[in-house]
Amino acid sequence: MTDVTRKIALLDLDAFFASVEVLRDPSLQHKPFAVGGGGDRGVVATANYLARRYGVKSAMPGSQARRLCPQLIFVKPEQGRYREMSKQVLALLSEVTDIIEPASIDEFYLDLSENQLFKGSASLTMQALRKKIEQLGITGSAGISCQKMVAKIASDENKPNGQFLVTPEQVFDYIAQLELKRIPGVGPKSQKLLAEHGLLRGADVQQTELKWLQQIIGDKAGYILHQRCRGIDNRPLVTHRIRKSVGVEQTLSADITRLATAQDYCQQQLLTKLKKRLGIAHWQEQPIRTQTVKLKFSDFTQTTVSRASQRVSPSLFYQLLEEAWQRGQDKGVRLLGISVSLPDPQQQQQLELDLD
Repeated sequence: MTDVTRKIALLDLDAFFASVEVLRDPSLQHKPFAVGGGGDRGVVATANYLARRYGVKSAMPGSQARRLCPQLIFVKPEQGRYREMSKQVLALLSEVTDIIEPASIDEFYLDLSENQLFKGSASLTMQALRKKIEQLGITGSAGISCQKMVAKIASDENKPNGQFLVTPEQVFDYIAQLELKRIPGVGPKSQKLLAEHGLLRGADVQQTELKWLQQIIGDKAGYILHQRCRGIDNRPLVTHRIRKSVGVEQTLSADITRLATAQDYCQQQLLTKLKKRLGIAHWQEQPIRTQTVKLKFSDFTQTTVSRASQRVSPSLFYQLLEEAWQRGQDKGVRLLGISVSLPDPQQQQQLELDLD
């Protein structure tokens, strides 16, 4: 079972990009707005809570967001401002613990097991931290438990600007009542497959034999889902991250409708940027594990194709692009991306679910 002596919190900054933009322009506070592109080819990065009431969501095409909320204001993202605010939040968290895993620019895991503040109360400590964060002009929500997965899920319970505690004794029953879509890594395809076998909530998996679950979704995924639904998650916080992949992608100003045009764009634009991001002069300098091409079509469906490779091969990217292109069945392409996965020097075991 999970080590019940641990105290793990997940802090999730509320509508982070939007909150930072309100600090820059207070007039936005009582208006529905989204950070991202509002044009025909733009995509919503995030939206404030007023816009979310209209159904505006992250990763939604800007044109669709405008249809849902005609008065929606679009704000161009400024990554520099977001990084600076994220650093200020991290500095506040570091005053409490030095065991912090930044899960993203606006999410942080904290290990409060050795915390001495408020007589060791993780709940009171997180309340105090969230009040300090409010002084920066933004808010955050927190989940607290004895493990990372439950802390992550619990952080959504009282959003925005709230927190939720799941004690070690409550973990099993808490997971039991969750819909499986709330388990990290269980995406739409997995939900459908599991639902076909009557598995809808955590309790259903808790009562299912491991072997049967593995027959449904595979040995590894079945084992991990079975463990997680039974409340077993001993993953430590990762305070130093290893870069796992490097890639570039671009939403195009107009749909590409010919494969040769896409290949030219890949050669002239994406490969040059990829080499720069890898920090190399020659492709042979960088060992890799795989190469991947990603296409998003005019109807917003997307596909990826990957192949194992020890060194970056431009010609392999062209082959992958051709294979991905055929899947579009003559649809135009609105986004094109290429990436490489890098060797992991520590060969760390991947414990996250990836069922889809």
